[in-house]
Amino acid sequence: MKKLIALIMISIMIISCKEEETLRQEKTDELAVLKGEEANMLRFGSIDELKMFVSERQESETDLLDEAKEMSEAGKYNSLLMIYNLEAYEAEKLGINEKELPVVDSNDDMLLLLLNQKGEVAVENKIFRINGEFVYAYTEGFSAYIDEFLASYNGGKIKMEKGETFNYNKELTVYRHNNEVERESEARGVTSYQYFNNNYRMKAKQYNGYWLFYSSIGAKTKVEQRKKFLWWSWWKTVKTDNRLEYELSYKVESTFGFPTITLNASGHKYCYCNEANKTYDWSVGFPAAPNIYTPLKGETRHWAHWYSANPNTVSVTLVY
Repeated sequence: MKKLIALIMISIMIISCKEEETLRQEKTDELAVLKGEEANMLRFGSIDELKMFVSERQESETDLLDEAKEMSEAGKYNSLLMIYNLEAYEAEKLGINEKELPVVDSNDDMLLLLLNQKGEVAVENKIFRINGEFVYAYTEGFSAYIDEFLASYNGGKIKMEKGETFNYNKELTVYRHNNEVERESEARGVTSYQYFNNNYRMKAKQYNGYWLFYSSIGAKTKVEQRKKFLWWSWWKTVKTDNRLEYELSYKVESTFGFPTITLNASGHKYCYCNEANKTYDWSVGFPAAPNIYTPLKGETRHWAHWYSANPNTVSVTLVY
């Protein structure tokens, strides 16, 4: 009888431990969202949390724009991915002023999902902000140093080359990124627009970039609709049948000094979605991501369908 009671007690303790571990894991999973609600940005207590957040979405091939809209509707935070796809009246309802938005020249939706409307995300004890040609890593409460740095930089007191990191002080580090400005091309380049008509177009994009805490390389296909209001017009992503095929080699440079390697990627993505997107490779790190990705040779093939248009299918091949 005593042995039976002892076994029951041990079983209860094991179950309790497992429940406590599960609860602790659930709290960990919610950590970024809960803190995000408090500060209107995603906050990751460790680089492992950030890796898990990105990895889960890359592996499940989540429709990131849909997730961005859901996060905003739930009152969690407004990501740049969602904001960059808003119509004028939608932005006005959310109190978003276009003139106050940061400039993040990236077509990587994962990066834009991570950033809030100030271009910020918190990782461990730093907040990363992207705006224009710089990535800032600052200690919370010390964002005023960014204006100090810019005043010195614009005044010629501080000089930085592209790809250079500058430690302004112990509370602020600045990285001047070396990511290419978007180019348009019919046959070769990183971006191409193919028009169904004046109101619908396919955007084919190859992207790669290094943003200090995050880096990636990939390609995507999507369709945009021209929206008009008075004398303003803009393009908004719409769902349709998108296709992407890719085959390439790319270089991986280590920021830690490891030898450079060459890798290959090939495959396809077909979907009825906001975009057919494939990130071939990515890395995150604190205080800096470990890898820089550069395409070497290959191509991406893009198709999209808008069935009410004539012709209702467009395509393009982009050569690296």
